Amino acid sequence: MLDTQQLKSIYNNEQVLLVLLARLYFATAERADAENFVADNTINWQVFQQILRAHGMRSFIYGVVVTHQLKLDEKLELNLKKRYSNNRLKNFKQIKAAAEVVSAFKQQGIIVIPYKGAIFAQCYYTDVALRESSDIDFLISKRDIKAVEDYFISQQYEARTAVLRPYLNYYSNFFKDIVYYNDEVIAASIEMHWRLVDRYAGNYPIYEFFAPHLITTPVGGLTIDKLSPTYDFLAVASNHFVKDMGIKFKYMVDMACMILLERESLDLDVIIRCARQYGFEKKLGVGLQLVDELLGIELIGHRQQPLSTELLRTPLQYPIHLTRLYINEPAFLKRSLLLQDNAWNKFKFILRCFLYAFLPTYADINELKLPVYFLPVLIITRPFRLIYQMIRPKKTVG
Repeated sequence: MLDTQQLKSIYNNEQVLLVLLARLYFATAERADAENFVADNTINWQVFQQILRAHGMRSFIYGVVVTHQLKLDEKLELNLKKRYSNNRLKNFKQIKAAAEVVSAFKQQGIIVIPYKGAIFAQCYYTDVALRESSDIDFLISKRDIKAVEDYFISQQYEARTAVLRPYLNYYSNFFKDIVYYNDEVIAASIEMHWRLVDRYAGNYPIYEFFAPHLITTPVGGLTIDKLSPTYDFLAVASNHFVKDMGIKFKYMVDMACMILLERESLDLDVIIRCARQYGFEKKLGVGLQLVDELLGIELIGHRQQPLSTELLRTPLQYPIHLTRLYINEPAFLKRSLLLQDNAWNKFKFILRCFLYAFLPTYADINELKLPVYFLPVLIITRPFRLIYQMIRPKKTVG
C-alpha cells in the first residue's frame, strides 16, 4: 500500500484526502492520518466535492466522516449529508424495483440475474446508503431478449437503448444490452445485458456460465436470487476492471468491499482460470493491484511489477479519464491496448475495432429509421458517420 508521501507524489491534495478517508472504512489507516493531512495541507473543498461527485463517492465519504467523527468543511458536510439521505431512499427503491423485476420474469419462467447497483450495496457495504448507483443491471439469456423487451413494453416502459424488432437479431449478435425506463415506476434505467462487455472490448463469460451459481439472499427486507460471491465478483469485475478499466475510484472501493467481506468464499482458481481463458489477466491483475496500493486490501498474494504512474493516476483522475468508452476515442484505444495480455490480443482488439467501424449502432438505426433490408447501406455509410462524429465541432454553451 502506498504511504502518504508516495500518494502526494502522484496525486493532488484533494485526491490524497479521498484515499485516506476511504482507507478509514477498511481500517487500513488511522483517523489521525486524515486529520493530520487536512491540518498540514491546503484543501480546495469545492474541488474535493467535484472529485467525489465524479467518482460516485459523496455518500461513502459522508458515512466515513460520521463514523469516525471527523471535521471537514461545514458546507461540504451539509451537501454530503443531503446526498447520503437521498441515496438511502433511492437505493431502497431500486432494491424493491429489482426484486419486482426478478419476480415478474420468474413467473414467466425467465431467470434474470441482478448484479452491481443497490443490491451490491446491501450485500457488501456496511450501510446500503454508502454506494451510489444510477442504473439497475441484470444479466439475461440471449434467448429471452424478445420476451424481456415485450414485458417492458407491456408495462409502459420507454426505450433508451433498443432497436426496431426487425433489427433485433443483428443487434443482439453484435451489441450487449437493451435499456428501458419508466420514471413513474423507478427513477433509474433498467439495463438488460446478454453480454457483460462489448464485443470490440473482448470476450467474457455469458449468462449460461453464471446462471447455475444463483443463491437466495435476504436483501433490504426482501429475498432475491443473486450470484454467489465468486461469480458476483466476476460479474462486477466485467464492468469495473474489463469494460471500464478502473477509471473510477468507486470501482476500487466496490472490489475492496467484496474482498474484505468474502475473501474466504472467493474461489481464486475459478477467477484466475476465467481471466486466463477470456484474456483479461492483465486487466484483472492491474485492477486488484490498484485496490491493494490505494486501499490496502489484497486478494492475490503474489506481487506484480510496480504500477506505472499513468496506471496509478487513472482511478482518481478528475475529470474522469475516459468520458466515452468507444472505438473513436483515442484515450479508450490507448488504454485498451495498454491493458491487453499480449501482442496477439492487441492485434485481435485492433481487428475488432476495425470491424465495429462498419457496424451500425442503435443510434444509427434509430436516427435513420430505414427498413431492415437497408442494413447494407447503413454498414457502408457507418464509417463516414463515425468520422464526422470525431471531427465535428464541439457544442459550446453560451
